Amino acid sequence: MTHSRHGATTHLEELARAAADSPGLPLLVLHDVTYSCRDVYGATRAVSHGLMTVGIGEGDRVVILLPNSAEAVWAWLGANAAGAIDAPISADVKGAMLDYYLRDLEPRLVITTQDLVDRMAAASPYRPEVLVLVGDDDGRRPLGEDVRTLSWGDLLTSGADAPDHLAPSADATATIIYTSGTTGPSKGVMLSHGYWAEMSRNHQREVPFAPGSVVYCVQPLCHIDPRSVLLDCLLSRSTFVLAERFSASGYWDDVERYDADYFVYIGTILHLVHKQPDTQSGRALRPRIGIGSATPASIYHDFQHRFNAQLVEGYGMTEVPFMTSQILGHASPGTIGRIVESIEGRLVDDDDAEVPDGEVGELIIRPRRPHVMMQGYWRKPEATLEALRNLWFHTGDLHRRLPDGNLRYIGRKKDSIRRRGENVSAWEVEQAAMRHPSVKEAAAIGVPSPLGDEDVAVLVVASDAVVDLDLSALRDFMAADLPRFAVPRFLEIVQELPKTPSERIAKGKVRERGITSAAHDAESGAGTGNNTDETR
Repeated sequence: MTHSRHGATTHLEELARAAADSPGLPLLVLHDVTYSCRDVYGATRAVSHGLMTVGIGEGDRVVILLPNSAEAVWAWLGANAAGAIDAPISADVKGAMLDYYLRDLEPRLVITTQDLVDRMAAASPYRPEVLVLVGDDDGRRPLGEDVRTLSWGDLLTSGADAPDHLAPSADATATIIYTSGTTGPSKGVMLSHGYWAEMSRNHQREVPFAPGSVVYCVQPLCHIDPRSVLLDCLLSRSTFVLAERFSASGYWDDVERYDADYFVYIGTILHLVHKQPDTQSGRALRPRIGIGSATPASIYHDFQHRFNAQLVEGYGMTEVPFMTSQILGHASPGTIGRIVESIEGRLVDDDDAEVPDGEVGELIIRPRRPHVMMQGYWRKPEATLEALRNLWFHTGDLHRRLPDGNLRYIGRKKDSIRRRGENVSAWEVEQAAMRHPSVKEAAAIGVPSPLGDEDVAVLVVASDAVVDLDLSALRDFMAADLPRFAVPRFLEIVQELPKTPSERIAKGKVRERGITSAAHDAESGAGTGNNTDETR
């Protein structure tokens, strides 16, 4: 990889620089294996050469269906270096949702494991041209003999003699990440090569990592957070420790074991860690910094005191990853800080007229520099135009500006649900329920969770001929098409759902109603608090 001909900085250019000026610096720690800048650069080049050798090039989609692993990192960076577009999909996705992603993306190549190939085959008739298997290969070919199948090792060796190439420009599309839909299926957010680099520069302007720092994170690589933290560490020449999965009982032990200077979180993580037995009392803990979002105000100060940590929070989304930030050492619980300097932001009413300070309005933004936000939604030009109406990006989230200039997050204007740090499409939950032959109508909503975000609830109207709808069986039926984090906790049968004059379900009224004591609670008996080792 060499520098882009256009001279704009990309994450690949930064990786090449780091491999040259800090080759031995430990950049990534995963499964207790340490990879230097030289290692990461070498693996990226090997994957990119392999992909090009099997015919993958500019604009081709490469689906990455893997848990957190070194191969998932190399696949992302290697696909980008080959000029392809990587599309990470959660290893929890299955059924109709997985089928939708594959049909929408039409990838030429998929990188996954043997177990997840079986799930792909069961979920979708779509077949890529090339399949790359990571880990054990038992010889089965559920996608058929027409799909060229390579092992991970085969991919690396196939490109051993490939020549180096020019890295893609900052304007080229690097990644498609799916985010929850509102009135339709999830949308693929198109992110440029310049997006990744600009995001890291913006992060380091607001909360810079000191060179040589250690940063700990547990979120899955199909999300923005761990990818951005890896690149933040690359830019600051720091070390990124990525856990395979979240464990509430082991989280802080890991922070201390790796002697992390910073830990990256979502509010649910801190809530679950805070609920663990207090083993910190009486021990002198060195100060650390937590960077994240949505910490419940009720535990904010106590968490800082108990763990000797300063928390600094912000607000962003896949489309625009960094919009607001608190100031380290001057953070106020329940706020998300001020709008950062890379964007211009306003709070507006339904007509895009600015609302006075103190009133609730939707946050809309526009960038002050290139590559601050997404390029648009993959194959959804109408949704792109709607989000960018009046030349402002509409976040769909409601906020209030306080007298000191900080923003307070109020809630969603759009129809999505936030559960365990995942954005859940209410539409997709409803579609999963509607596939059941005994369901006539369905409305999915978020209801407050004791973990600080929301639980998924679905209200259903049974088909006319159905006398008794088994809600536990309905939930199991829905689970075949939904990732774990989207499967509803609460299910309730109602006689009818409120409608608009055009006979659409009036979701605002459904949310106002919420659920009643008649709702079936799938966690009743087990209890949310009895399974605290997972956030998703």
